[in-house]
Amino acid sequence: MNWLKTKMGSHGWDITDDDIKKPNVLFLVPVKFARQELEDFEEYFTVKIYDSDREEFIRRCKKGKYDGYAAILWAGGPSPIGKLDSELVSHIPSSISIISLPMAGFNTVDVEACTAKGITVTNTPGVVSAATADTAMFLILGCLRNFTQGQTSLRAGDWKEDVIYGHDLAAASIGIIGMGGVGKAIAKRASACGMLVNYYNRTRLDIRIEAEYNAHFAAYETLLRESDVIVICVPLNDTTRHMINATQLNKMKKGVVLINVARGPVVDEAALVEALESGRVGSAGLDVFEFEPKVHEALLKHPQCTLLPHMGTSTEESLRSMEKLALKNIMNLLMQGEAITPLNKVTAKALEGVMTDSVDFSKINLTLQG
Repeated sequence: MNWLKTKMGSHGWDITDDDIKKPNVLFLVPVKFARQELEDFEEYFTVKIYDSDREEFIRRCKKGKYDGYAAILWAGGPSPIGKLDSELVSHIPSSISIISLPMAGFNTVDVEACTAKGITVTNTPGVVSAATADTAMFLILGCLRNFTQGQTSLRAGDWKEDVIYGHDLAAASIGIIGMGGVGKAIAKRASACGMLVNYYNRTRLDIRIEAEYNAHFAAYETLLRESDVIVICVPLNDTTRHMINATQLNKMKKGVVLINVARGPVVDEAALVEALESGRVGSAGLDVFEFEPKVHEALLKHPQCTLLPHMGTSTEESLRSMEKLALKNIMNLLMQGEAITPLNKVTAKALEGVMTDSVDFSKINLTLQG
């Protein structure tokens, strides 16, 4: 807490580490990559690492174990205590001001329940766009050029046997559903490869942004009907769950390449399997799955599928950036009253309120008056 010692020292009060109790912050997982930022963070807060499951977390909350804690750093993947649903939120102590997610997706979080309890929820949008877009391009290449079958053939010792010719990227049109940060990053890469880029978004982008990414707005039905490659880049919510179903698949161009780097349940997996088997979908590139980590057996066996185990953001740089932003969100909210990337809006519980219980401010006031 050098910042506070320096500030108080300038007023003539010699404050020591023993005079200060840093606010506690609970980490569901340790920070692995943002090590320097973690050191800075620990100047202000005491980090406690959670080490058990959901049942134990609820038990500890009921016993008041985390009363007085200021924040929670959630897990950047499957959480050790499961979904942050209304049941779990009901047990979280009222002292918690912020739950910071070191990830972009938040479909496992009941944001409304957190808002009702006065808890700010933050995520890390934007920092994962490049890595996710790179993953999409890998899947597009694997599907269009039949590289996956080539790898399988080579490893089996067959050398291109039964591997059919693929297609140039520059000969294909791409339809991007969801033109947020990830969609824009994919458009930039696809355009550089010579692909004709169309997109559908709930709100059309400014024409200057369209020009920047060389992307053309298309009606949803038109995009489904005319695209050689369709890439899904939408968040998972009640309106997007199974937005790609049998009806939508049947509207697509025969032999279409379907890429999903969003969330698994956006696609009706059973309907996708049927479309692959009928030839309506020529190939599928998937980084996410409806019931992951379980993957539909037919997808695993289908020769026209390029599959990854949800690796879209699995780079050291992306994970470091997510951890850094998650830590900054906690610090900014508690110390300045405002998070950087909030998902909701609540009345902030500033750090000063927490610190009042940790430092004898009456002693400081007396020193200042003297």
